[in-house]
Amino acid sequence: MANARKAKPTVKFNGKNVNESIAPYLKKIVYTDVACGSSDSLDIVLQNVDMKWLNTWYPTKGDKIDASILFENWTEAGKNFTTQCGNFVLDLIGFTGGPLEATFGGLAIPASESFKETERTKTWKSVTIRQIGSEIAKKYGLGFCYDANKISIAKIEQSEKTDSAFLYSICSSYGLAMKVYRGKIIIFDKGKYEKKSPVTTITRKDFIDDEWDFKDTLTGTYTGARTSYKSGSDNKEISTFIGLIKENATGSRVLRINEQADDINDAKYKAAARVNESNESATTLTGTIWANPKVMAGVTITLSGLGKANGKYYVDQVKTTVSSDGTTQEIEIHKCQTRLVHVPATPAPSKPAKTPQKQPAKKKTYKVGDIVNFHGGMYYYSSYPGAKGYMGNAGPAKITKVNGSGKAHPYHLVTINWSKTHCWGWVNSGTFD
Repeated sequence: MANARKAKPTVKFNGKNVNESIAPYLKKIVYTDVACGSSDSLDIVLQNVDMKWLNTWYPTKGDKIDASILFENWTEAGKNFTTQCGNFVLDLIGFTGGPLEATFGGLAIPASESFKETERTKTWKSVTIRQIGSEIAKKYGLGFCYDANKISIAKIEQSEKTDSAFLYSICSSYGLAMKVYRGKIIIFDKGKYEKKSPVTTITRKDFIDDEWDFKDTLTGTYTGARTSYKSGSDNKEISTFIGLIKENATGSRVLRINEQADDINDAKYKAAARVNESNESATTLTGTIWANPKVMAGVTITLSGLGKANGKYYVDQVKTTVSSDGTTQEIEIHKCQTRLVHVPATPAPSKPAKTPQKQPAKKKTYKVGDIVNFHGGMYYYSSYPGAKGYMGNAGPAKITKVNGSGKAHPYHLVTINWSKTHCWGWVNSGTFD
């Protein structure tokens, strides 16, 4: 029996392994793993016949719990899997009599109660969902992961809402999923995860006692949405449509929405989110299977052996129970549908401002009698080409002749102060100013 299949939970309270302490009392551990919308949870159920748990072993609300489940020899001898349940805060302490039991419930939330208890009011302006999530995570010392496209929000009010509820509501409004796992806030695009390859196949024989419930409905499913919203200082009502097929096409089912929106992109993001959320309930299945460690919230699986119910499904929730009666999973899944996706139009590139053309400098004219500043250099015996030249120093000089007959050296300069400037002859244009 060395290779018998076993599921072994490991539990730590405030960093201390308590497996040996609770083993004689443990009746079951229930780990609820949700893809989004609420916190993961852990319930530890213990027998309490000696009343120790209600006396000297009474825990403290707010204690930190860490749990995992080791699946030994699960699919074959030597094949092990570990499910990291995550980090939890002891949120519930309960006791019952007849039979005497203790139940300790933990939630995957920060130890700071203000995350889910303290209501706040704040105006957020010119932010992205990533920025809001990052700021809230930092406030509670949590890690942060964002796996979705950038979504900008011009202005949003957090009006008397806890940070937890506010962030959940934003994500829901814009079609994103959020959960807290292992000390980290995770925000992701559910549609992106629905496109991933299935991790395993579930067949009818996997359901314990053939326990499953399949539903396929038309009510509440849509092919698109028409949104009316008001925008601008004149409060003008604007209407926009987004859909998988044309609004007036055969079989079109349009959701009518009156929604507050910043602009057309904001309206379409929210409309797509509403349609997708509603369509997730179109085809669903719940049931209880023998535990499969590959089945976790947020992955996709293939359903087989159930006729028209077969197909690719997204796992919304898994409740894993480890007890002496065996290890089971209650699963909630929805069939992957074609999702409505809004892709904002790329704004037209703005025309670059015209660079003023530099006007050519107006050519200065010189006349006889002008006093100029000679730059220094050659001056010539005559204005003709090939005339003998001499080297002169820079300094003030007077134009005495203009446009000599030879044209090559058109200006005749005479130095004003011979002790400083040696120039008495014809010079080229541009040698003075």
